[in-house]
Amino acid sequence: MYAAVDCPQPHAPILLFEPNAVEENWPKAWFRDAPSIADWLTAWLSGSGWWEEDVMPAEGVGDLEPWPDATGRIADQS
Repeated sequence: MYAAVDCPQPHAPILLFEPNAVEENWPKAWFRDAPSIADWLTAWLSGSGWWEEDVMPAEGVGDLEPWPDATGRIADQS
């Protein structure tokens, strides 16, 4: 899993790339992690991000939302 910043977008949302989620359908391997880099950094600094061991198993932590712009922004470059 890799994190990426969507720099062209306002507030620079954080995206996750999870290549194990799909086989060769790369747009479906992208997910939204945080609406902005500020929100992501705040969660990281406070230790409240979903990836933290204490938070991961907590009730109410849902699945990651697919990144809806992936298909339009990721194209086969061949």
